[in-house]
Order: sequence, then C-alpha cells, then structure tokens
Amino acid sequence: MPLTAGGLSFTYYVFAFILALLVLGAGLGVWWVRTDAGDQPVDSERLLNAFEEPVAVLDPSDDVLLANVPFRTIFDSDIEGDAAETVFEDHPDLATAVANKEEITTELQNEGGTRTYQFRLYPMGAQPRPPRKWVVVLHDVTEHETRQRELEAENEQLEQFASLISHDLRNPLDVAIGRTNAIREMAEDPDLDAHLARTQDAHKRMQQIITDVLTLARGDQDVGNLEAVPLETAAMDAWSHVDTNGATVSVETQLVIEANEQRLVRVLENLFRNAVEHGPEDVSIVVGSLDGEAGFFVADDGPGIDPTDRDAIFEAGYTADDEGTGLGLAIVSGIAEAHGWTVSVTDSADGGARFEFTGVQTAPDGRTATTAE
Repeated sequence: MPLTAGGLSFTYYVFAFILALLVLGAGLGVWWVRTDAGDQPVDSERLLNAFEEPVAVLDPSDDVLLANVPFRTIFDSDIEGDAAETVFEDHPDLATAVANKEEITTELQNEGGTRTYQFRLYPMGAQPRPPRKWVVVLHDVTEHETRQRELEAENEQLEQFASLISHDLRNPLDVAIGRTNAIREMAEDPDLDAHLARTQDAHKRMQQIITDVLTLARGDQDVGNLEAVPLETAAMDAWSHVDTNGATVSVETQLVIEANEQRLVRVLENLFRNAVEHGPEDVSIVVGSLDGEAGFFVADDGPGIDPTDRDAIFEAGYTADDEGTGLGLAIVSGIAEAHGWTVSVTDSADGGARFEFTGVQTAPDGRTATTAE
C-alpha cells in the first residue's frame, strides 16, 4: 500500500535505511583503522627498523627506497633515492651482487669492528612478475665463518699429524719388524726366541695403535655414499681380520643395512677384537638384529662391562686392560655417529657385553644365519 503521494512503498524505505547503515558502517571502519582507536597503516620505516640486521628496499631500478638504522650505520645516513652502485661504490662486490641478483659473503666495517655478512636479495611480490622491488638483507655470519676457519685449521693440523704417523712412524716400525723376524728365524737360543716373540707382540700392538690413531685423526665423519650391505657378509669379513684363537661368531640375522661397507667392517672388527681380548679363549660372539626396531647388536658371553663404566668406554684412551689401546670403542662410536646411528652397551643374555646399534636404515634380503670358528 502506498505511504506517500509519490507512491513509494514501505519496503523501499526499509531497503534505503539498511543501505545507509552499510555505508555508514564502512566509513566508520575506515576511520577506525586510520586512527589511534584501531590498527594504523603499516609504517614501512618502522617495520624495517624492527630488524636488528641491516635491511634496505630497492625499487625496480635498484635505487634505495628505504633503509633501516643498522644499514645506514654501515653505509650512509642519507641514502634514500641513491642508486645501489652509488651506495656500494666502496664495495664493488656488493654492487655486482645487486646487478646480478646473487648471494655473496663479504666483510664490512661496523660499529663493532669488521664483521662478516651474507649479502642476499629477496624479491617482493609474486614471481616472476617484473618489474619488482627487492629487499636487501645483510645476515651477520661472523661467528659461523670464524668457527669454520677454526675447523679448517684443525683439520689441516690433524691431516699433518696423520701423515706424520703414517710415514715417519710406520716406516721405521716396518724395518724393526722385518729385522726382528729375520733374527728370530736364525736364533737357536730358546731364551732369545722368547724375547724376540715378545718384541714381535709389541710391534703388533704398535701397529694397532698407529692404525687406530690414524682412524681417529682422519675422522669417520664422512662415510660417503651408503650402499646395501648384508650384515652377514660384513661380519665374516671382519672376523677374518681378527686373531680369534678358540673364539666363535654366529650371525643370526638376514639383515641388510645401508652403510659404508668398509666402515661397518671396522666396527664389527673392533667389537670382535674387544670380545676376544677381554673374554675367555672360547668366547662366543653373536651378531643379530634388534626386536621391534631397526638395528643390530653384537653380544658375547665374556665378563661383561661394569655399569659404572658404560658411559666412559667410548671415550678415546679409556681401557680396562694394560694391553689395550683405549681407541677401539671410540672408533666404533665415531663410525656409528657418522652413519647417524646410536650405539649403547648393556648386558647380554649370557652375562657378557651387548652392543646395540639403533637408527639404522635397513633393506630386506634372503640370506641365512652362519656360524664361523
């Protein structure tokens, strides 16, 4: 029913009222976000200054639009509008990096002295839509670079040390071994033969010490490319390198693991030798896979390892035997860590030592258990 002479309906007035409310609400919303009563528009300069690292924004022509205080401290307090090549005129490597949009590492003078920075550019906006602005960030990597140089120097010293042991000690030792063997073949005196036999044992121990020290000095941190290695094959190979006397080893697993085969053999060899040297003449050793998780173990029925010593046995130089080098288990721990494995020691089912390796990547195979003497 019309309410006015113009014939406008009640519905028309209701619609117009609602539309007016919407317009008013939108206006209030805009006013709210642009006043202290709400969130103010983002202040770009304030945003940049929230970063402790030097930061600047370049326009598509590589001119400086904005720069925070740390950036100005290094270069200039008034650089807005300047071209990047002007700002970095004393640092041509940075100017080239901006032109090529590449990442470099450089040294710059700061209030704290000379610092090392990683210079990086980040595009603003969706890729690959040119033209675009760029954010320049100088990441302070001084401590990282310093530590890297220290490690390189330490590695160089270790390599020199390893070379000294390998050549300057091994060569005269080989001569001594050869002469001792020759004298023993000619000797007819039983007492002299006994002394020479002990000398040969000492030479063998020296050879083992040199081998272990070289392994530790050169490190096992880089195991290279891993391959599928049957645990049985590695165990039999390791067993052939050990003076086993009357000991036996049983491989009770068909496990194939991802490993550096040479390093894995060294782990097993050291564990076998440890069991033989510290156990009875007929010590029995078992190699098997862990139940319920990926990994393997090496166990024996020898005297075992005292629980109070289990945290120390993997430290270089620790030994419970005057005849031991104290390096064998440290090498085992280092090789395991290089593979990403965790090695621990506990009691075996027969009361001896049981070394467990977890975190091992495995692959299926069809091999069977083997017993060797």
